[in-house]
Order: sequence, then C-alpha cells, then structure tokens
Amino acid sequence: MATYPYTFGQGALVKSFEQFRKVFPPTVDASTLKRSNIAAANESYIINIFRFLDLIDDEGKKIDGVTDVFFHGEDEFKSGLEGLITTAYADLFAEHGANAWDEGKDGLTTWFRVKDKTSELIGGRQASTFLTLAALSGHGEPLKPAPTTKATTPPNTVKPKSLRPLKEDSAKAAETLVTTPTPQSVPATDSAVGLTVRVEVNLPAAGSPEVYDAIFASIRKNLIDRD
Repeated sequence: MATYPYTFGQGALVKSFEQFRKVFPPTVDASTLKRSNIAAANESYIINIFRFLDLIDDEGKKIDGVTDVFFHGEDEFKSGLEGLITTAYADLFAEHGANAWDEGKDGLTTWFRVKDKTSELIGGRQASTFLTLAALSGHGEPLKPAPTTKATTPPNTVKPKSLRPLKEDSAKAAETLVTTPTPQSVPATDSAVGLTVRVEVNLPAAGSPEVYDAIFASIRKNLIDRD
C-alpha cells in the first residue's frame, strides 16, 4: 500500500478545499463528499489526503485547531496549509529542502516511486497530488475543475428540414407535379404560325405506383385528350 496519498483527477481535490473553506464539516466521509458532489465513486482518495495532512482523524472527524486554517484569510490559510504539507511530507523536504516546492513532476514521480516502490502511474499521481497541494498553499497555480459546457448550434447554421412522406392523394400530387406548358419557340413563316410546347414531369422518388398512374392519367386528360 502506498504511503503517500494520491487521487485520479486533481480537480476534485481543488474542489474539496474550495468547499471546505466555506464550511468544514464535522465529519469528512463518503456521504459528506457525495452531498457536495465531490470525487464521485473516488471519495476514499480525497479522504486519505485529508487524513494524511492530519486534518481529520481515522474516523473522519475534523481535528479542531488544525482545521482552523480553513477559516482564516487567504494569506493565513496558505501559510497554515504550507506548514501541514511540510510536516506530512517531511521526508521529501528532508532530502530536497525548500527546493521541493519547485521540483518538477518528473523528478517528484521518481522520488515517490523509489520511496513507495510504486508504478510509474501511481508515482505520477502522487507527484500531481503534491503539486496540487503545493499550489493551494501558494506555490504555483492550482488546477481548476473543467467547466461544464453545453453543445450549442452555431448562429449561422440552418437546420435542414426533415423530409415528410407524401400524404396528398394521387390526383392532387399529379396536378402539382405536372409543369404548366410554356411556349418554347414561335417560328414565323409566310403561310402559318407554329407553336412548340414542352412538358416536364417531375416524378417523386418515393412515389407509389398509384401516384405515377395518376400523374400520367392527368397528363392524358389535361394535355393529350383535351379538345
């Protein structure tokens, strides 16, 4: 089991500190974090971090006097948290001194792996957890939880209209689809006047046989058999 605590996503750790600076609950357990929507399904990792810093006891109850740093102003809070981190990570500071605050993630990962005999993945998470706590105490910029965004439709995007099935009866569809005859050309001669008429019929791709029959019947009635 790893000696030094870690968590999967650092945003949950930042959120827990932000929440507890508003009000530190008498007991920090899974139900407390669930009510605050913190570290869903990973509550134990946040609890271990607070226990490691001696902010809560083995039963999750806050330790009076230590948790008072959460109620001070920004400078006092950072100074108090810095002291808690220095005490909890005493071995790290014993070897690196004040430079531990400025150590990069790669170097910290190696140190935690050697100390705890952990995998590179766990060592990296231990390093990220330390860096997040350091940032909360004023050494660096803390990570911010990713904002939740909603998908929006671009302002200039026009949604295509859905195709509706043909509901009109066959006769009405035929009347709509038969194009009105238009004069194509009028050649002039000495003896007669000629007229050419072109008819266009647009057949619906999804039409039924009844629709097609009605279309051609309408053509015969209105154009061919018409006196």
